Amino acid sequence: MPGYTAVMMCRALALCAVLAGCAEDVHEPRSADVDFRDPKSVIGSVFYAAETGHTGHLAALCDPAGGSDEDTRRICAMHPGAPDWKSFRDSFASARLNGEPRVHGDRARLDFLFGPGGRSSETMELVRRDGRWYLLDF
Repeated sequence: MPGYTAVMMCRALALCAVLAGCAEDVHEPRSADVDFRDPKSVIGSVFYAAETGHTGHLAALCDPAGGSDEDTRRICAMHPGAPDWKSFRDSFASARLNGEPRVHGDRARLDFLFGPGGRSSETMELVRRDGRWYLLDF
């Protein structure tokens, strides 16, 4: 039963990670080429901007219906000359996802670790509009 063996190995690895307190290893696309069909790509592009200083794509990340909160709108307007640039870089340059997105209808919540040493935990909420994910609430 090769399928059974694979399932048992996956369960054993998952249990090991839980018992060891390991964070889940999540594929995190970091790029300015945002795949708006994937909420991980949207938030990964924020981390990419902080890490590289390439911010031209950030303006397209906020909810086009205007629902994004003030903190999220600041992220979408971020650029290297902004007064909050250093804080943005310090917070997000080494940020990483902490688990898979939790999608409920047209809303997704993504947990991530950020800040100095990646020790602070936060959740970003995204909204889906016409099949595309956008930053909504931070």
